[in-house]
Parts: sequence; structure tokens; C-alpha cells
Amino acid sequence: MSKIEELVHGFNATPILFVGSGLSRRYLNLPDWKGLLEHFAKIINNNDDFTYNSYENKAKGFECRAGIMPKVAELIQKDYDFKWFADPAMRTVDEKVLKDIKGQGFSPFKAEIATFIKSQTIVNPKYKEEISKLAQISEKSIAGIITTNYDSFLEDTLQGFTKYIGQTELIFSAIQGIAEIYKIHGSVEKPDSIIINEYDYVMFEKKSAYLAAKLMTIFMEYPIIFVGYSIGDTNIQNILKSIVDCLDEKQLSILEDRFIFVEYKPDMVGVEISPFTIMINNKPLIMKKVTLSDFLILYKALEKKKTKLPVKILRRFKEELYNYTVTNMTTNNLRVAALDDTRVDDEELVLAIGKVSDLGLKGLNGIDGNEWYRDIIIGDLGFTADEMLEYAFPKVLRQNSGRLPVNKYLGEATKEFPECREIAIMLDFDKIISPSIQKNRKSLGHYTSVQQIWRQEKKSLERALRLMSHLEEPQIIIEDLENVLKEIFSEDVNVLQNVSAQIRTHLRRLILIYDYLKWGK
Repeated sequence: MSKIEELVHGFNATPILFVGSGLSRRYLNLPDWKGLLEHFAKIINNNDDFTYNSYENKAKGFECRAGIMPKVAELIQKDYDFKWFADPAMRTVDEKVLKDIKGQGFSPFKAEIATFIKSQTIVNPKYKEEISKLAQISEKSIAGIITTNYDSFLEDTLQGFTKYIGQTELIFSAIQGIAEIYKIHGSVEKPDSIIINEYDYVMFEKKSAYLAAKLMTIFMEYPIIFVGYSIGDTNIQNILKSIVDCLDEKQLSILEDRFIFVEYKPDMVGVEISPFTIMINNKPLIMKKVTLSDFLILYKALEKKKTKLPVKILRRFKEELYNYTVTNMTTNNLRVAALDDTRVDDEELVLAIGKVSDLGLKGLNGIDGNEWYRDIIIGDLGFTADEMLEYAFPKVLRQNSGRLPVNKYLGEATKEFPECREIAIMLDFDKIISPSIQKNRKSLGHYTSVQQIWRQEKKSLERALRLMSHLEEPQIIIEDLENVLKEIFSEDVNVLQNVSAQIRTHLRRLILIYDYLKWGK
């Protein structure tokens, strides 16, 4: 076993790759940060090779709150945007981006950067084997990606990974920490998200504590391999500072065997592994440094560290369980039965991927009344009518005082369900509508149809639903009622859980009416 294989073998888990622009330069021949700014500086001044130098010299006369490069970018952007608006010949972005610049005030500089990077994104055939191996090992040997790159190389290469663009999207999303790409400095597909000028970096720094908190669990649980960066890169320095500020000495020592810095050294044969210390706010952060020129060596070593299942499948597990925990809603992919469900033996507590089996059907016992009513309208539970009536019906009926819409399922069922049939016969239109509603139909005023009420009263959901409940049977056009109910659920699939008890009562009554009129008559 080689030294690098020994290093990877010692990982506690599959690693996260922290990817910088060096990888884009290697695989796509894209410029680095300075090269990108030099390109746009020359456009401003008719391809004068000294234009960038003049901006750099000018920047030195200002207070550089985020370093010299963001200040240079700020100065270039100001002049570039001014000239872009004045000279149509400079515009290379497509029609959609032009509309965004005009309508939303996006920066032409950032939009043109995105367009330029897209146009220059051509895979270097020299590294075809490396890229192929990276794509292959991403299935089971790479837990996730954090990157400051704008280009789309990583999401194009690592299939099945979920992408988050920018700090805000990352901070306010329920990340799962596996099979995900965090593009913390923005992306070409959203030009306005690109972090490049001084203001961008100052704002990024202000929010860095939130980002650090979001990433902390990932940094403490996974090995982190920094690749495509130089050791003195300010991006890495600032991000590590946010992480280190949150840790004590004992926690920092845990990172020693989990932080790996990959240094590219041209024409080097083999691999050199050595300890490396970087000072962050006078705190030593110790890591391993791997020096090489052939990245295939790294990828082949990582291939030896695998998860049992593809990481994108593991992410689906986590996401489904997370969503169920937060919403208490089962899905097509996740069925949940109570631990005390007598039909589930202790040894049958399982997780399964694929088509729902008989074990999965036992989770139907956990469906509640709100899910039952919702399924009548949008059919999202993914079970057959026979399954719903056989497994879920008894418990849901008890919880809902003997009133349930069942005509839809009875019409689709292949078996006989006498108890359900009795419920359907009992709940005709007059039984669904309460006596008080029948007595107060004059409250409808001039309204005579579902469509009329919805068009005029939809701003008040409670009033609209209540008025519809007062319509007489001949006044209700089933297609209009169906459209209203589907619109309500399209705006909030969990509306029955999220509204007041009064609105929920009205909405359920209308679903009963809909079920009766469409399938029961």
C-alpha cells in the first residue's frame, strides 16, 4: 500500500473536496482570478496590455478592505459597466440576460464574466483520463464538494449531486451534507451571485459566521481535501478563519488528520506527503500536505475508500427522513408505521429503496385524515385504491368521526369493501351539507357558482370556501370545483395542516362534495 493510499485508508469517512480555480485551469484551460480581470481590463482600453497594471496601481491608493484584488475588480467593474451601457458592440450576453440587466439591474460586468467563462469552458483532452476517473469515483468515494469556482465543471462531471449556489442559498437550505456541491462564490448560471469585487467580499465576510456554522458539522465529520488552491490563497485563509474562530484547541487537533492540502508541483514524479502548519489568527492549524503533479494518483487512492451505497442514494435517504421529521408527511419514497404497530414485527424495522413492498404497505397505517383528503385531490400518496381501503381506511375513519371521502377509491378498487360502501351511500350531498348551511343559503347573496365566488373572494380563503359550501348541488360545476381545489393545493401542498380549524373544516367539506359529485353519483 502506497503512502497516499495509507493516508486515505486512515480517513474516518469518504472525503469532501474543497476545490479552487487550479482545477478549472487544469481541466478547462480557464484563467485564474488575475487572468480573468486582465481580460476584461483590456476590453475597456482597446486591448492595451498595461490596462490591468494601471488598475492595480490605482487600487493601491485606496483602502482595500478585502485585499488588493477585490479592489481592482471593483475599479474595473465600474469602468466596464459604464462603457458597456454606452457601447452596444461590447454586449455578448444572450437576450434573457439582457432582460435581466435591464429589468433587475444586474451588473453587465458579472453577466459578461459568466458568458465568457461559458464560452471558454472546453475540456482539455490531455486530462481526459483524470476527469473520467474523477467522475467514476464521485459515485461512492466523494462525499461532497465545496468550491469557490464559478464554472460548471464540477456539476457537469459529478452526476447526481445537488447544487447550492451562493451563501444565501446554502444558509437557508436544509443541506444533507452528502452528494452536494456548495458553490459559495456563485455560479455562471446566476451571474448576479458571482463574488468578485470588494463589496461582494465585504458582504461575504459579514455572513461568514453563518456559513461557518452551516459547514461546521461537515468539517468535523468528514476529511477535507483542498485541491486547486495555492497555500497562501486568501479565499482559503478567510474561510478557514471563520471555521477556526469557532473551535478550541482540542477541536482543532481533531482536524489534523482530516485536513489534506494538495499542492501541484509540475513534472514531479510520484507523491510526497509531509506535515504542514498554517497560522490562522495566531492559532496553528496542522494538516497534511500532499505534493504531486499527476492527479490520477490521488483519484485512484480515493477510489479505495468507498461507501456501501452511491452517495446520491444516501442523500435521498437523509433528505426523505429529514422531510418526514420536519413535516410528519410520508412520501412516495418513504412509508412510516408507528413503532407499536402490531403488524410490524421488531425484526421488520427496515429502510428500503425501490418499489414499496408489503412491508411498506404497513406504513399506510400511519396516514392521517389530512393526507387522505389531500390524496383525493392530487393523488400524491402513491398507493392503489385497494391498499388505501384495506390498510389505511379503518384507522383514518376512526380519527375522522366516520366521515371520509371514499367514492374515488371505491371506483378504482378491484376488491369489495362493504364498510366503505356503506359510508359512501350514507354521505350523499344533503348529509355532507350541515342543516345550518341549508338554512342560511341566503348568505350567498348574488353568487350562483364556484367560479364566480372564487374569482371575487379568493383573497379570503375562509370566506370563499364557506360561500362555496352554501351552493346548491345543481349550482356546482364539478370541473370548476376541481380547478379551485387543485389550485389551493398547488400553492401549499400541506394546506390542511397549515390553516385554521375553521378553514380546514370548509375545505374538507368541499372535498367530500367533490368526491361525491365526481365519483359517487
